[in-house]
Amino acid sequence: MRAMTRRPLAILISIGAIALLGIFSAVASAAPGAYKVLLAESYPEQPKRLAAQVAAFPDVAVVDMVNTGNEAGVTPTATQLAGYDIVVSIGDSSYLDSEAWGESLASYVDAGGVVVVSAYDTWENSDPLGRFATGGYLPVTLGDNVNDPKTLGAFDPANPLMQGVGPLFSSDNTANLLTPGASLVASWNDGSIAIAGKSRVLAITGFIGDHYGEEIWSGNYGRVIVNTVRTVGNQLLSVSVSNAAGGTVTSSAGGLNCGPVCSAILPAGTPVSLSATAAKGFAFGGFGGPCAGSSCALTMDGPKAVTAAFVSFGLGKKVKLNKATGKGTLTLNLGAPGKLVLSGKKVKKQTKSPKKAGKVKLPIVAKGKALAKLENTGKAKVKFKLAYTPTGGTQATKTKSVVLKLNP
Repeated sequence: MRAMTRRPLAILISIGAIALLGIFSAVASAAPGAYKVLLAESYPEQPKRLAAQVAAFPDVAVVDMVNTGNEAGVTPTATQLAGYDIVVSIGDSSYLDSEAWGESLASYVDAGGVVVVSAYDTWENSDPLGRFATGGYLPVTLGDNVNDPKTLGAFDPANPLMQGVGPLFSSDNTANLLTPGASLVASWNDGSIAIAGKSRVLAITGFIGDHYGEEIWSGNYGRVIVNTVRTVGNQLLSVSVSNAAGGTVTSSAGGLNCGPVCSAILPAGTPVSLSATAAKGFAFGGFGGPCAGSSCALTMDGPKAVTAAFVSFGLGKKVKLNKATGKGTLTLNLGAPGKLVLSGKKVKKQTKSPKKAGKVKLPIVAKGKALAKLENTGKAKVKFKLAYTPTGGTQATKTKSVVLKLNP
């Protein structure tokens, strides 16, 4: 590790909503999104260049920074880390309390959090990170501080952790081996480990902080961080219902039971199916977003925003009777295009496929014994079923009875 050159304490912008003793600093994201990211460097000069890379992604909502070092730093607790989707630890110099910081990281991962560590948390002579270092969390063993200029070498381009990463350079780095259960994600050009992963922990063996100047690393390490939370982090499932009174949407995981808007946080890779139940007077018009049609089965490999449409399925208060013909006319109010079927033992089957929402009229025509009774007595009671299937939705049904009349 390079000799330390202490610099004047940076003045950080505190953010009251999550401030730890007032020393968190915030970087605005490019657009609202799902992920909250914490960059923790053990030195007052915070990783602003890396923060700018991470914040540029539209699915990143917040990027905060904190000094965990022994120079005016703090040690965030696991409870405080729980407000973030991913935590990046950069071991620059001495920690304020490395054992406590390691305990916070381990507890955070135990609770479903995602951690990225970089040099010099991967150095054998760094401050030991307590249970995080000894409890099997790290993907790499602690290694020698080689500090050799290296560029990105071999990696699997199909690996989601490396999508769009492009060239990487590091001049300050460590030489490490994989720990049991870890996987190699990428190598340096000399064949040594550049990036390795294990469960919800990723290790980058290069230093990615700002302490030593911009010349020591280049490339979009921010994309590696965002790819990591997208791939192994907790993911947001949100459902928006078009009509709050139209019905409910429930989920097989996450406990959703939706009115207008609801959401759940689910571990990456969780399979989940959504079911829609229409209320009286409505039909389910289908899912939208990552799902289409009447069913929705998802794998939470990223944030998912699903829409669910409930459309009106109403009947007119009265059936218009034509006593000259003995027929009736039923008026319906449909909230979307679809297919409409009127059927029953005593009526002729009627089918219509309206191409737009609005009022639809269907004739009610007696058949069989009901028709004979109508002709003999001038009246006949018929019962029929209406089945309405909105395009892309599921069938809803209603039953109704009416007395048809025929003048003698």
